[in-house]
Amino acid sequence: MTNEPATAAWAELEAIRVLKHQYLRFLDCKCFDDLGQLLTDDVRSSYDSGKMSHVGRAAVVQFLSEALSDPAVVTMHTAHHPEIALISDTTASGTWYLEDRVIVAEQDFELHGTAIYRDEYRKHEGRWLISSTGYVRIFEEGRRRSSGQVLAWRTMFDEADADAADPVRRPDVGG
Repeated sequence: MTNEPATAAWAELEAIRVLKHQYLRFLDCKCFDDLGQLLTDDVRSSYDSGKMSHVGRAAVVQFLSEALSDPAVVTMHTAHHPEIALISDTTASGTWYLEDRVIVAEQDFELHGTAIYRDEYRKHEGRWLISSTGYVRIFEEGRRRSSGQVLAWRTMFDEADADAADPVRRPDVGG
């Protein structure tokens, strides 16, 4: 005997996990049009602790494309440790731990960082979409690839008002 409500909820959670992983894969593979199909028309984004915010699918896709479409900029984004909550039959929220790397070999540069992503999801025509996404940086380090020399280092704890960007104390950050 199966527990049908639990099985249905698991299927919804799995669909949201797949959605987030598709978003990151399309981002790293520079498939920005495909990434756009994962977003609601009215999506809101708030990247890097709100320093880069956009409203609407076209604006978010344009920003990501302009920032990352250069083939000389190679990225790796992984999200793990999901905390997903089904709020209703058509809405959900998620918190993810992000690790990312950006490599620009021509400039002998590599960025490595971690962040907390906060997403909101909306089910539209039977399919989960991202309606809000954003992250608060935990740390970011820039290095010379050739020597490993640290060029820049910052953490969320260095901020003048760390509570203002704290994803634990501020559930609205990124959403």
